[in-house]
Amino acid sequence: MRALALLLAAALVAGCGDAKSSSPPGKSAAPPGAAVNPVTIVHPEYRTRTALLETTAKVQFNEEQLVRINAPTTGRVLEVLARPGEVVEPGHPLFVLDSPDLGQAKSDYAKAVSDLARSEKALSLAKELLEIKAIAAKDIREAENDSNKAMAERERAAARLRTLGIRADQLKDIADRADASTTVTVRAPRSGVIVERNISPGQVVSYGQSDTPVSLFVIANLSTMWVLADVYEPDVPKVKLGQAVRVTLPCCPRDRFEGRVTNIGAAVDKESRTLKTRVVVPNTGGALKAEMFVKAMIDTGSSQTLAVPQSAIQRTDGTTFVLLEKGKGEYERRSVKTGAEFDGMTEILDGLTTEDRVVNTGGVLLKRDAR
Repeated sequence: MRALALLLAAALVAGCGDAKSSSPPGKSAAPPGAAVNPVTIVHPEYRTRTALLETTAKVQFNEEQLVRINAPTTGRVLEVLARPGEVVEPGHPLFVLDSPDLGQAKSDYAKAVSDLARSEKALSLAKELLEIKAIAAKDIREAENDSNKAMAERERAAARLRTLGIRADQLKDIADRADASTTVTVRAPRSGVIVERNISPGQVVSYGQSDTPVSLFVIANLSTMWVLADVYEPDVPKVKLGQAVRVTLPCCPRDRFEGRVTNIGAAVDKESRTLKTRVVVPNTGGALKAEMFVKAMIDTGSSQTLAVPQSAIQRTDGTTFVLLEKGKGEYERRSVKTGAEFDGMTEILDGLTTEDRVVNTGGVLLKRDAR
């Protein structure tokens, strides 16, 4: 009997536990941590929309900050002292040239200095003779003319030496014929990066042999670059000087380079039917490289437009609409005509006013029941 009583008690306890764990019919317990998707309402509002003209472009060196080094005289290259990619400062030696023309230019300068000294002495003597009336006044004029010619010749010879890279402090030794060397060191005229070199030891280079001589060195300032954007004919009237431009790289669309339009071409390319528009862009980090293809977005102006958040726009079976709140728990569909998307907003061209109450989030659960 005692064992039977124990079995009955155990059965009663188990039955009570099942009754407590069961849920009332028609109700299901929400899983812990379940997200609730609330309905939020917004009013259409006017926003400033920037009109962007997107086009292709190519990067080039800033020609206004580019230096092309040519041969200052005909001669043979003895030594090359700089390499592509090297950063140079003004006065940095680039190459050494052995030129017979340099020897002739030094000789001409020494002769011009000597002739000037002799003409000045002759002029001084003529003035003394004129005081004692030993010569006529016309002789003084001739002596002055000879002195002026000699001075001009000296200046011409000195200018020629300067073009060959001779410094002012070297002229005295050349005048005294103490410096008759035929070698000249060509130096960088300004700072920058050597982006091109077309010279090697032993090479003979010529001066003035062509209207378009080959540049022996090209030095570029890479702090800014030119971006040449292709603007198609229908878009040409939209582009103005000074407009802001945003440049992006195909590899890194999130990296943006800001610049402004500095030049608009005067003629449309007859093959591509595009107009070249120049943009000067600061080359932050040196990411822009010459001949690189990029995208350019030109800011052609801004306007006020009615817009709603992109999340408020619904599309079903080719129809674009929003959900409007008409009353508590009452919604209806409203077809709208949309325009451009910008800054997380969608332009509304027709169908809404600023007084409408538009469902922003939670519309996915309501659109089946909305009228």
